[in-house]
Amino acid sequence: MKISVIGTGYVGAVTAACFADLGNDVTCVDVLKEKVSAINSGRAPIYEPGLDPMIARSLKAKRI
Repeated sequence: MKISVIGTGYVGAVTAACFADLGNDVTCVDVLKEKVSAINSGRAPIYEPGLDPMIARSLKAKRI
């Protein structure tokens, strides 16, 4: 399934990472380029334990 997440703050980043980890193709959109750049480099734009490896795994699998 293809999913778009608008906003990559505390709710959006976690939601996007979880959907991508479950095998969905996720596109993240945010007005702050720094947040999207962080996700594109495999880092979480916020602090949440375990989120960095989840984003990196999904990025490597090209799902986020």
